[in-house]
Amino acid sequence: MYGRGGLDAERSDRKPPTKLEERAVTDETDVYLATGRPAKVGVLMDMPAKYSGFAYKVQELVRDRYANSGRMERGIEFVRVETFGPPAGPIKNTTDGYHKLVDEGCLIVVGPNHSDSNIALTPHVEQRQVPLIALGATAQHMSKWLFSIRWASIPNDAFTCASWLRKQGCKRVCFTWDKADHSLEYVTHFRVAAERAGFKLVGDRRFPQVVTPDLNDIFEDTLAEFQRLQPDGIVHFGTSQPSGLWAAFINQKGWDVPRVMNDAFFGSNFPEQRAKMEGWCGTGLWDDDNKVLSALYEEYTTRYAGEPIPPRELMAIYRDGMTAALEGVLLAPILTPDGVRRGLESVQLLPAAIGGPRNSISFGPYDRAGLKGSDCVVLRRVKNGELVMEGRIELF
Repeated sequence: MYGRGGLDAERSDRKPPTKLEERAVTDETDVYLATGRPAKVGVLMDMPAKYSGFAYKVQELVRDRYANSGRMERGIEFVRVETFGPPAGPIKNTTDGYHKLVDEGCLIVVGPNHSDSNIALTPHVEQRQVPLIALGATAQHMSKWLFSIRWASIPNDAFTCASWLRKQGCKRVCFTWDKADHSLEYVTHFRVAAERAGFKLVGDRRFPQVVTPDLNDIFEDTLAEFQRLQPDGIVHFGTSQPSGLWAAFINQKGWDVPRVMNDAFFGSNFPEQRAKMEGWCGTGLWDDDNKVLSALYEEYTTRYAGEPIPPRELMAIYRDGMTAALEGVLLAPILTPDGVRRGLESVQLLPAAIGGPRNSISFGPYDRAGLKGSDCVVLRRVKNGELVMEGRIELF
């Protein structure tokens, strides 16, 4: 029976299958003959609806790529939970969302984006032991079960801002930050970066994380204080709406000092906000030379022709987060949450859409930070109303 081509491969006299045999091939009551059930992947979405719709489309593109690759034995079912969490809502909403996805039988969860939620989720993920790929900027939340594809990695972000200020010849720098927990993480890395870069931090001010009635008064006081200190450069580390308002305030006051901000600069991707950030430089995920992101952009605009186009930064983070998750499912030795965790630990050198053209995604048994490369964030500037590439970090 076993010829050179395998079982019955060279038999030419085999009869066509009977109706009973045809039925048996797809018998959905037989665990051996039934079609493989899809693996459930949770999506924990904490972004506004104006962004989440784009995110879902990108994630579906990623799923379709895997379905058409010939590498996966079964399909993927997305289970989505949308939550109103930080900065305006309770973090509990987000942690409850994770538990709901686990209860739905998800093997892995992707999201959320807000770093304070990522930090708060760690004990919950460790308790439930269903792996999560967090998409926030923080680097202080990772654990055995919690992996990370960081939207503007905070350590890289802080050093990239310092690199830009150093290139401008700055010697005296003031900075602002807000009251999110992970804002302190920026400051911690930036202090180290400033010392290495050779400039002095002469003043700082911490802003509210959300818009408050006295926000403009805070801006006025901060500007007066900073101008007395006479810095030759300023930097802002923000996490929410006050970042764009601060940028616009500085421009309205005509203070034309070299100015850079972290990935709160994301607002400049939208024309209605870009004008308020004229002259500002900031970090972001969108590198003109990243061919992975360029190909994704072409695929998205072709598939969704005539529909609104998301910022490339959104495309990059949701593509990379979901790609890492599905590769982990594919490499899982057994389709359990622990199997997917082990699958993630096997992910190596996946080309990344985030950042520079040679960035990649890898994990390991003790390595939960997925993005690898110096250019996890790059620099862009608003110049004459256009968002242009400013460059990449210059290591120092």
